[in-house]
Amino acid sequence: MEAIWYGILSILIGTYILLDGYDLGAGVVYLFFTDSEDEKQKVLKSIRSIWDANEVWLIAFVGLASVVFPLYSQVLFDNFGGYILLFFLFLLLKTITFNLMFVFKNKPVIYQILGYFFGFINTMLVVFISLIFANMLRGIFAADTDSHIRFVSRHFSPFSAKAGLFDWFTLLTGVVIFIGILIHGLGWVVLKNAGAFNRKLKKAIQGLALLELIFLILFLISWYFLHPEIINNYWSYPFFFVFPILAFVALSGLIGIRTYPGENKAFILSTNLIIFSWISVMIAIYPNFIMSLDKASLTAFNAGFDNPERFYIKWWILAIGILLLGYSIVIHKYIKGEETTGDKNDNPN
Repeated sequence: MEAIWYGILSILIGTYILLDGYDLGAGVVYLFFTDSEDEKQKVLKSIRSIWDANEVWLIAFVGLASVVFPLYSQVLFDNFGGYILLFFLFLLLKTITFNLMFVFKNKPVIYQILGYFFGFINTMLVVFISLIFANMLRGIFAADTDSHIRFVSRHFSPFSAKAGLFDWFTLLTGVVIFIGILIHGLGWVVLKNAGAFNRKLKKAIQGLALLELIFLILFLISWYFLHPEIINNYWSYPFFFVFPILAFVALSGLIGIRTYPGENKAFILSTNLIIFSWISVMIAIYPNFIMSLDKASLTAFNAGFDNPERFYIKWWILAIGILLLGYSIVIHKYIKGEETTGDKNDNPN
């Protein structure tokens, strides 16, 4: 039963990363990849209908994790609570800023300031996601309950006796995650638009995908030396190797994205990259929720406990999760289509 709940939690947080990833990634695109007001408007139109539909997955994950695996939730918030609360604060600021942009759309100066702030908030949210997950893959000292995550690890090393939010491994891993989410956002904006703007974004995707490949290889080598056990599940079930292979295939496709016709290939490939990368990571760390830097471990088999009240609450939350899935599918069904522009029939460069 623990494995089933582990899988459900993995699906919830993976779905959040997938669905909110292109929303947040598009916000980064707004800040760094637009050169004119017209391009900025294209980015905003691409996320206008879906920007608030995805946080439900994150809420469902937090609620279910606290009920099913309370020890995991406690350790997570003990070590990253301040950063997680800051993340939720930035989500709130994102919502406020996005609405204010429409309130002050006829006030150019205020609107421009809010636009830069909106892009900055989205960028910081992606940074938070990248660093928190990078730390979970690096690990904590699970046996030492009094040792919490510092801001910077001693000697800036993942092998340090004092773990920190920042070290060379978490920065490397964070860059891999950040670029992946950014590519996903770029793919979404490309899907919803056409013309010269798309050709510029496809060029950016190609360059970022090549950079992602380099950093990803460095990350995998570093992660193996830090945690050699991540390969064990793959050796036990060689069929699982198909998932990292598919992730690399998707990344290879993104490197050659400019040779593909149509506007949907980038988003399909970035979606596959995130899905298969996430599955590959969850296979590697199972049954752990978070990697450990000592002999202790936090797994699906020791992070929770059962009593009658928790048993029923679990299934109530699962039922709510199914309703959220239906809600998300309906929402995304009605936002399909392109934001067509006047330069759709422009001749390619």
